[in-house]
Amino acid sequence: MAEGLSNRAIAESLVLSPRTIDGHVERILTKLDFTSRTQIASGVASQKR
Repeated sequence: MAEGLSNRAIAESLVLSPRTIDGHVERILTKLDFTSRTQIASGVASQKR
């Protein structure tokens, strides 16, 4: 996600179903109290600094 990949691209690279990735992304958003993938990517980028 931090690299801007779509759920489908992530699913293909991990050999998982896109629906599985959708579910994981939703759980990440909920757990972090975020509303968008952009917030996740921004959070990951700030942690790498």
